[in-house]
Amino acid sequence: MQTKRTPARTMLFVVIPALLVIVAAVVVFYVVSRPSRAVVGEIQSSQLENGLKMVVYEDPTVPIVSVNVWYRVGSRNEEMGKRGVAHLMEHMMFKGSKNYGPEQHAQEIDQVGGIANAFTREDVTGYWETLPSSQLELALKLEAERMDKLDLTDPKLKSEREVVKEEHRLALQNQPFGHVLSKFRSIAFKDSPYAWTAAGDMSDLDSVTIDYLQNFYHTYYAPNNAVLIVAGNAKASDVFSLARKYFGPIPKNDKVPPIKTIPVPEPTAMQEEQLTMVVQLPIILGGYRLPKAGDPDLPALEVASMILSQGDSSRLRKKLVRAEKIAVGAFGVPLTYRDVGVFIAGAVFTADKDPQKVKNELIAEIERLKTEDVSPAELQKAKNQLTAQDIFGQDALSGIAQSIGEAEVILGDYHEYFKNTEKYSQVTAQKIREVANKYFSREHLTLVVLNPEK
Repeated sequence: MQTKRTPARTMLFVVIPALLVIVAAVVVFYVVSRPSRAVVGEIQSSQLENGLKMVVYEDPTVPIVSVNVWYRVGSRNEEMGKRGVAHLMEHMMFKGSKNYGPEQHAQEIDQVGGIANAFTREDVTGYWETLPSSQLELALKLEAERMDKLDLTDPKLKSEREVVKEEHRLALQNQPFGHVLSKFRSIAFKDSPYAWTAAGDMSDLDSVTIDYLQNFYHTYYAPNNAVLIVAGNAKASDVFSLARKYFGPIPKNDKVPPIKTIPVPEPTAMQEEQLTMVVQLPIILGGYRLPKAGDPDLPALEVASMILSQGDSSRLRKKLVRAEKIAVGAFGVPLTYRDVGVFIAGAVFTADKDPQKVKNELIAEIERLKTEDVSPAELQKAKNQLTAQDIFGQDALSGIAQSIGEAEVILGDYHEYFKNTEKYSQVTAQKIREVANKYFSREHLTLVVLNPEK
């Protein structure tokens, strides 16, 4: 087990799945022979009077627990002029509380052989610890402490603001892909909070005052705006009892803003923008508007994404990299949020190649899904890949807690966790063609081309 907390805390700006190719028979055997979740672990839930939702996945076969506290706040809750405050708040949660000094939270977890970390995304901010199950009470005590008694001061804000700004530089300003992605979002999600990443904006970060941060903390960091998820060797009754002891005294905040759907204007014509940067390889990044998280069309779109972009035998790589030899890499991935989604596809190529040809071939290969059924072999392989990702993601307690958190906080019901694997079984070639025609239309396409500076 790791014993050090990563200085730059995890932040999901974009996720491009790792390459995973697995023989169908192996996946099927693993699915059939692996004990069901109902056998390995049982999920129970409860709620405190102050509104804190608790979800517990019991697994007595391991000696550890993963403790998560997810708050229903992210960059979607920010306003222009204060972009990045959610991520800044995440950092400040490690800077000490009434009874613990700066970084002492992580140090306490480290001293018992555990790890602690956090992340900020568009729709949620989450804090987690993985530690020996005998130390469950310590984790709950620490999380309750900083939910209610965070020590926010101006010197701490000034110090941590510079850390957040440096992460912004590393993730977006100094990285070609981050630079392109930032511009893409500003176009594709224009006039909505999804137009920026959780990294925020450099000038906006400078404008966040200690009073503004205090108000943000007291508004969103409340038990009735949070979910406690515990996975591992812990009885639900014990978790509920300890949570009642430590979180129970924290008052409910009646001023937590209700969760409302954020309208994201849909493009009515293809949009394209050119960028220049000191890079060796040009990049084309395109994206089609997709439905929000939980939409019934998403399983078919995920399967389509696998067929297009997963592995050396995927369609985009076969066409652009191996057959036409006009790109050195091609990729695609669907990203879904509480209120909107997008399928991102792109290519990286050398400066001697014609960007227009790369763009045309990229779009043509995606649009081929609209007119031709995928083969049975392609369909089965994609389903196996997605099933394998889900299965292996559940082999770690942190992955289980993450999936439960996604189901409860983003989809609204932790029971959706049980549908992760089964949701791909009903996807057919006809369904893929239907969703391709529904979503992969050029009027919904946003393109950004990054050209090397001459």
